[in-house]
Amino acid sequence: MGLKNFASFIFLILLCLLLCSGTAFAASTLDSNRSLDKGISIALLNQDPDPVNPGDVLEVRIAIENTGYNDIENCYLKIEPEYPFRALSGENLLEDIGTLGKRSEDDRRRVVKFKIGVENDVNEGKYPLKVYFYSTDRKNKVSLNRELTIDIDSESNAEIEYISVEKLIPGEKTTLSFGIKNVGNSPLKNSMFSWECTNDLILPVGSSNVKHINLIDVGETANVSFDVLTNVNTKPGLYKLDMVLTYDDIEELQTITEAGYVENQKRKTIESKAGIYIGGTTDFDIAFMERSPTGAYTFSVSNIGNNGANSVKISIPSQENWTVTDGSNSVILGNLQKGDITIADFNLEPKNIGQDLPIKFEITYTSSDGMRQVEENVFSLYASPVTLPVGSKMQEESNESGLFSYKLGLLILLGAVGFFIYKKHQKKLKEKNADGNWQGENSPDEQKPEE
Repeated sequence: MGLKNFASFIFLILLCLLLCSGTAFAASTLDSNRSLDKGISIALLNQDPDPVNPGDVLEVRIAIENTGYNDIENCYLKIEPEYPFRALSGENLLEDIGTLGKRSEDDRRRVVKFKIGVENDVNEGKYPLKVYFYSTDRKNKVSLNRELTIDIDSESNAEIEYISVEKLIPGEKTTLSFGIKNVGNSPLKNSMFSWECTNDLILPVGSSNVKHINLIDVGETANVSFDVLTNVNTKPGLYKLDMVLTYDDIEELQTITEAGYVENQKRKTIESKAGIYIGGTTDFDIAFMERSPTGAYTFSVSNIGNNGANSVKISIPSQENWTVTDGSNSVILGNLQKGDITIADFNLEPKNIGQDLPIKFEITYTSSDGMRQVEENVFSLYASPVTLPVGSKMQEESNESGLFSYKLGLLILLGAVGFFIYKKHQKKLKEKNADGNWQGENSPDEQKPEE
């Protein structure tokens, strides 16, 4: 044999030894693995629902089968939920299977059911559920674990749940709030909300019309508020409010960056609109002008708001300090546009004279949005003694007192006159009697001569 042939022979021998050792190693490894599971197979039979949504309850049915040649006693199956799964109160995570028969027997197979919860903030994808199988059989101890793949669906969606204000008063600063609700099955991240009114009739004050929201969890509502103003000369009416909400759509399109992080590539936009009324109520000012000697009080009524008022009526309701003595307690003023002023007269009687007494008015009108409104106005009014109305109770008492005084004075005067006439008459009688006595004593006819 040549040197060359001898080298080839040695190479073939080494190759055969290498192949044999590899086969023996593989066989020993397989036997080692089979010594752990003893021919036990674990598989996910089904999941309900399939796929499951974030926040839902998941029911899994797991099939366990013994394909070995020996019975295995005291078998247990256990699940250990990790994110995005969670244990539910009252639900078992460990199931006693009992004995699994060998491959030729009917009791070699079991189906175990578990219920677990799914977290709200999970994204769409496939997630592992860890399952552990073991036995306490002294002869055939088994210990193995598997990961079952669970499909989780997710749908991101949002809506404008409410707007805090239905109408705005021109020229009046108002807080306008929006409620943004997550009605989907996944969190809304990096959201941006903005709004805009037709012809910029409504504008934000002190901030822009854009607000950012970091996270809106499933089922939750985020509130964003803006201080807004409308022009005082805005014509009353219904105006359109356009709203835009954009957020990261995590499930729509994703890529893996070089650093290994998931990077979102698309934003979802939801556009909506709503109507908001500009106009509505207005304000009034009432002021005392004058009072007549007969008790008529004159008041000025002014529309000092930014909206017109139709079918205006001013009334003095029943109250403690003032009483309407003559005529109606209401006066129809008609239509009062912004800045208009008119007057109203009432015959009033105060409870007390010479005091500042509160008086209450009610103004009823139809606002620019067609709603009937009632506004109260209270201020103090001085009750002067010269303002007693004719025909009032106090005036009647005053008149009766004056008449009594007049009659009493007249009687005193008549008595004095009578007394004067009586005294004068008595004086004349005395003078007459005195004069008669004097004439009788000095008469010559009555004198006789002495005898």
